[in-house]
Amino acid sequence: MPALSLPLKILRTRFYDERPFILSHLLTARCNADCMTCLWKRPADSRADELSIDEISELYRQAASAGFQSLVLWGGEPMVRSDAGQALAVAASLGLDTTLITNGYFLAERGDEVLPHLRRLLVSVDAVGASHDRIRRCAGLFERIDRGLSLAQARYPKVSVVLICVLSKLNVEQLEAVAAYAKQRGVRVIFQAMNYSDYGFADRALPAAVVQLSAAEESRVAETIAALRKRGYPVRDSSTYLTQLGEGACAYRCHYKKVAVRIEPNGDILDCTTTAEPLVSVRQTRLCDFFASDPFRDFIARAEQCNRCRDTGVIEVSHMWEGRAGAWLNAVRGLH
Repeated sequence: MPALSLPLKILRTRFYDERPFILSHLLTARCNADCMTCLWKRPADSRADELSIDEISELYRQAASAGFQSLVLWGGEPMVRSDAGQALAVAASLGLDTTLITNGYFLAERGDEVLPHLRRLLVSVDAVGASHDRIRRCAGLFERIDRGLSLAQARYPKVSVVLICVLSKLNVEQLEAVAAYAKQRGVRVIFQAMNYSDYGFADRALPAAVVQLSAAEESRVAETIAALRKRGYPVRDSSTYLTQLGEGACAYRCHYKKVAVRIEPNGDILDCTTTAEPLVSVRQTRLCDFFASDPFRDFIARAEQCNRCRDTGVIEVSHMWEGRAGAWLNAVRGLH
């Protein structure tokens, strides 16, 4: 995606067609890792009535016809599904700008299946070496990430690679090491606040006392990240996002749902402002029909009153929607 592509699309959505353009699809909720900071995983043997590849292909065709321009594929770990590459190939063939978010475990072995169809690759890296493996509770994970990134950068240099580091008590001493690893690799890094709550998979308990930063701790972490950026490390977070962390957090209004639609593994679109009741299932309702409905308009109005999410994407887009200078400057610098 060119540097100004996201800002221009946000402007078009806000002032012209009022339609979302990013399809955020959880291909699966299954995962081979067991991260204590995760809110989206289901047991590895649970398929949770996932959409078939034929249903996924139809969903992506509908999305392209409805004016969607981007697909973000994630999970769970999307590559636990053998057809992840096929799903990305369908999206790319329809002209969708494709992003894959992965823990990187399967990247070296299956990179040739997924990378030819990608514009961006986002890989989770919470620490360096064995520390990352302990946080993600997955033996050998960091070494496999390192091999996978070597393959991606050597064979597919046009794919933009970004690391994602989830902030928690488990890695506060590792932030500079992660930033240095990103710099060594010649890629950027997003420092991502840990979400305290999410919708859809509330049955998985989160040991908050073990992993969650206090407001004071998060403020210090935000200062550390800002200092790393000033020192020349390739930090992608904007200044406006960093002010959203810790004691200095300022409230924001969520505009992200005007830009992106999240599809659950079973095809549901959930109401994130309530108790995760399905608004609609793409198995029964076409996307274009949903966007023309009163339930969609009512959902957008409710979402505007919410600011629970702490993801960089949600907050950065919401800040850009409201014209906040830091988020726009970050985009113009090509960091989106």
